[in-house]
Amino acid sequence: MKKFAIIGLFALIHFGLSVMIVAVSMSVATAMSEVQPEPSFTFRILVETTRIVHFPIISMSLYSRQWFPGNWIYVPMLANSFLWAAGIYLLHTLGKKIREITRNGK
Repeated sequence: MKKFAIIGLFALIHFGLSVMIVAVSMSVATAMSEVQPEPSFTFRILVETTRIVHFPIISMSLYSRQWFPGNWIYVPMLANSFLWAAGIYLLHTLGKKIREITRNGK
């Protein structure tokens, strides 16, 4: 039960960051002047951060938006967050086991 709670907490944090980064990127994009020939450095950083945070499901841009109308888009984003959380937890557990093995000399 504790493992699921930890994974759930990481997933909720990642989901919050995923939603927030999209909102911040959109607000920066609309605030930019249309006269600028290229996007600002801040906007480029936000776009790259969005690509990193949405990594496993970044290919959602290839899917039809009609598959996830309205607020349904948050379902695959939440699934992505659980994938990130499970991966982080797995790497943490694996690192602990490796440290135990090296500490015991086996």
